Amino acid sequence: MVATGLAAVQARAQEASLDLDLGASYSLPPAGGTGDPSGYLNGGLRLAGIFGSGGYFHLGGFGGLALRAEGASWASLLAGGGWLEPVSSTVALGLAVSGEVFTVGAPVPYRAAYVQAEPEVRFGSDRTSVRLNGYGGIGVSEVTTIHTFVRDTRFGRRLFQVGFPVTSDLWAWGGGAEFRQQVGPVAPRIGVEAYDSPQGAYLVGRLGFEATFEGGVFSVEGAVWDSPDGDEFVLTAGLAVFTGPKWSLSASGGRYGPDPLLDSPPGGSAGASMSVEIGRFGPRPEIEYEIGGTGQLTLTLRLRAPDANRVTCAGDFTDWLEIPMIRTGDVWLVHLPVTPGPNHFGFFVDGAWYVPPEAPGIAEDEWGGIHATLFVPEPRESSDVTS
Repeated sequence: MVATGLAAVQARAQEASLDLDLGASYSLPPAGGTGDPSGYLNGGLRLAGIFGSGGYFHLGGFGGLALRAEGASWASLLAGGGWLEPVSSTVALGLAVSGEVFTVGAPVPYRAAYVQAEPEVRFGSDRTSVRLNGYGGIGVSEVTTIHTFVRDTRFGRRLFQVGFPVTSDLWAWGGGAEFRQQVGPVAPRIGVEAYDSPQGAYLVGRLGFEATFEGGVFSVEGAVWDSPDGDEFVLTAGLAVFTGPKWSLSASGGRYGPDPLLDSPPGGSAGASMSVEIGRFGPRPEIEYEIGGTGQLTLTLRLRAPDANRVTCAGDFTDWLEIPMIRTGDVWLVHLPVTPGPNHFGFFVDGAWYVPPEAPGIAEDEWGGIHATLFVPEPRESSDVTS
C-alpha cells in the first residue's frame, strides 16, 4: 500500500459546524382533517459535518411555539448520517440513515419515533445524473384523543376531560428513481417512487427543477400522489440565499404530500428562517489526495468547493479530458487510475480552470497557465506516507 497526502490527514478530526436556526411558519390543517390554521415561532440548534472520504452526519433539536390557543406547539429531536462513496468516475454507492423523535401538544397530543434508511446508486456522466434508491422505515406513534363529558357532583355539574392514548406500529418500504440534467444554471429533474405501508400502497410522480444564481438557489417541485385516500396533487417552492460565509436565509411553502411512514395526510404551510453558524470544528483543507493499491494505482482527489455547481478534474492520467467529480456535501470527489512518476493535473470549477494554492508541485506550463504536479512512487508492500 502506498499513500501520499491524504494519509496524513485521513485520521483528522471530523469537520463540523454548529448552526442556530430561527424562523416563523404558518400551517393549514391537514387535508380532510379538523383544526384551525396556526402560526408558529420556530427555533433550534443543528450540528452537521463530514468525516472520512464520503461520510456525513447531522444532529438537531427544534421546536415550534404556537401563536394561537387553538394551535399545537411541538418539539423534535433528530439525527442522521450516511456515506456516499464513488466506485468509479461515473458510479457512486451510498447509504443514508436518519431518525426522529417528536411530540405535538394539545389540543390533540401526538408522539412518534421512527428510523429510516435509504440505500442508493448514482450514475453520472458530464451534466447528467441518475439516482436509484430504496427505502425502509419503522416506528411507533401514540395519539391521545380527548373525551369531554359532564357529570353531577356534590358541588354541582362539572366538566371533565379524559385522554385515551392509542398506539400504532409504523412501517413503510419502497424505492424510486430520479433523472437530473444540468442545463446552464438550471437543473430539471423527474422522478418516480413507490411505497407500501399498513394503510396501503402509494405511487408518486415528481417533476421539478433547481435554478442556481449568484448567492442562492431557487427550486420548484410538483408531484402527483396515488394514495390509499385517493389522488393528491401537490406543489412546493423554496428559496435559499447565502448572505455571507456564516449567514443564510431561506423560505419555502406550498401544499405538501402525505407521508407513507407516519400515515399523515397532505397539508399546506409556508415559512421563512434565518440560519447563522455559531461554531466550527476541525480543519478545512481545500484539497486532499490519496494514492492506493498494490497493482493498478488509484488516485483519490477531493476538492472543497461549496459554492460550485459543477467540478471536473483533468490531467495526464485523463489525457486532459474532463472527468466529472461527485459532490458529497461541500466536497467534490473522484477516483482515477494513475501510473508511477510525475502526474500533472488541475480542476475546472464551473468551467474555469483552477489549481488550489495548497496543491502539490504548482508549476507553469508552456501556455502560461499553471498546474499541480503529484509524484506517484512505485508501489511496494510497506507503507510510505508523505505530505
